[in-house]
Amino acid sequence: MDIQNSLSHPWSVSLDEARQIQQELSEKIVLKDDFEKLERILGVGVVFSRSQDEVFVGCVSFLFPELEMVNAISQKQKVSFPYTPGFFAFSAGPAILSAIKKIESPDLIIFPGRGIAHPRKLGLASHLGLLLDIPTIACSKTPLWRDYPGLSAKKGARVFVQGEKGEFIGAVVRTKENVKPIFVTPGHKISIQTTVKIVLECSPRYRIPEPLRQTQILAKK
Repeated sequence: MDIQNSLSHPWSVSLDEARQIQQELSEKIVLKDDFEKLERILGVGVVFSRSQDEVFVGCVSFLFPELEMVNAISQKQKVSFPYTPGFFAFSAGPAILSAIKKIESPDLIIFPGRGIAHPRKLGLASHLGLLLDIPTIACSKTPLWRDYPGLSAKKGARVFVQGEKGEFIGAVVRTKENVKPIFVTPGHKISIQTTVKIVLECSPRYRIPEPLRQTQILAKK
């Protein structure tokens, strides 16, 4: 997969420059379903070394909706932008993009972390989805929001979360009955409703969507 040349930018930048890049790119995010088929989903897993000077990336490709694993790769790379909350893509993005180039182009990618539920509406999934021009989703085990309405204990229960302007920026989703929910946000080229639907279809047995679960295992190895 190639990066859109018109949107490419340097990664080794200052915090102020990174913030400006995020603000400019966030204006280009599409939050409606902009794809015709969904036959192959890629999960991306990221683990930093203890010193945080290296990042380990795992990518696992699945057929959808069968969730049959078809390909997997992993690699490590030096980090040129120190890990900083709110700027995850600048630390891990180059390694992720390098790994994705080595695997067959997917129709959608599931990332860890955030999509548009981000201070500048450009979390990892939104940032890389925009550069790759592909639908993306973000899932987090860590709560992104503390205050949200009560959620049923049944699998499939969901509560949509609104931003400051009343727009939907994500959802709290119960992927397994009587188990803690996960926190889901659209990245790029996908609606919040379809985001939740795909996450549930990718979570037949476990709390974490299978493409993301397997890539996390691979990255940790």
